[in-house]
Amino acid sequence: MREDRTPNVAVVGAAGFVGRVLLRHLEDLNIPVTAVVRGAPELSVDGDFHAVHSQRTAYAGPRFDIVVNLAYPAAVPGYEYPRYDHEIADTVERLISDGGRLIQVSTLAVFGAALDRPLSADSVAEVHDSAYVESKVNAELLFMGQQAAHGLSLDIVRLGNVWGYGSGTWAVPIVQKLITGRPIGVVGATGYSNTTDVANVASYLSFLVKHGDTGAGIRYHHLAEFSGVRWSEWIDPIAQAIGVEPVLADSSVLHMPASAVQEISHVLTPIKPRSLYRRLSEERVSGSWTRALVRRLPSPAQARLKSSGAVYAAAPEYGRSEQTFLAIMAGQREFQSVVLAGWEAALSKDESLESVLRWLNRG
Repeated sequence: MREDRTPNVAVVGAAGFVGRVLLRHLEDLNIPVTAVVRGAPELSVDGDFHAVHSQRTAYAGPRFDIVVNLAYPAAVPGYEYPRYDHEIADTVERLISDGGRLIQVSTLAVFGAALDRPLSADSVAEVHDSAYVESKVNAELLFMGQQAAHGLSLDIVRLGNVWGYGSGTWAVPIVQKLITGRPIGVVGATGYSNTTDVANVASYLSFLVKHGDTGAGIRYHHLAEFSGVRWSEWIDPIAQAIGVEPVLADSSVLHMPASAVQEISHVLTPIKPRSLYRRLSEERVSGSWTRALVRRLPSPAQARLKSSGAVYAAAPEYGRSEQTFLAIMAGQREFQSVVLAGWEAALSKDESLESVLRWLNRG
């Protein structure tokens, strides 16, 4: 890239929650981008400052100096995640120029949803875990391979729990659980929130676009400017605004199976045989093996497994997804930020909370 011209920038996954906020930040900085989206271009991105291109069609323009990748498998079954990871990586590879800059947006979940693996601003190894965790690790490894093959400048940005105005991942579920009286935490175990506001995510990614290192190599960033804020510091004001009392689960909910053998023993209750796949595939470790096995089955066998309408045995008080949620809410490991010098968060803690309360009270 020549230093005397504005870089040619693409954002893949630009129609998502973070992508839309990032586009506004880049527009404020007068940096036009090509927004690459999964759906119909004319419906995906507001305004006309940025060009829009569908990920589903071939791109015929010049390759980009900088690509920010926010895309990840969504709204597809877990066993399909590896294929979608490769499709996204192939899209990025077609878009970026040799020697270009790639900013891959990842997540703290590469260390386990509840941070049960060692934290390090370095590479991670392939793991057997939930489909989401496996996908995030796999994406990092795929782009590390592209970096080596094409001499890229690669920044891997692992985000904390992205909350903020209208966050569908954290703000919405918190409100829903408070309103419906579902457990929002664990007695005696208020965990680190390890949060980052979506506005601060967009601010940091924009900062990287403008000021990041252009040299070939791999750099790791951890963004959780509110890592030390306890979940209760976010939840209690929201509960007060709604007029409800937070419900807490007993600490026994945190004793989840931690191996494939334990998970299979947990699952093998008196259930109909054809529902066994569905139960196993929901587990953390055995689910990884089950999805890998299913991908190797003939298509007719896959279809029979996936279309089964078998009835499960009585469910435990809390399902696995709710147990995972509560483990995160009780987490005692802090995911501290590792960011470039010179960046300042767009929103403070108080401003972040105010933005969520404003979203809650809008209209």
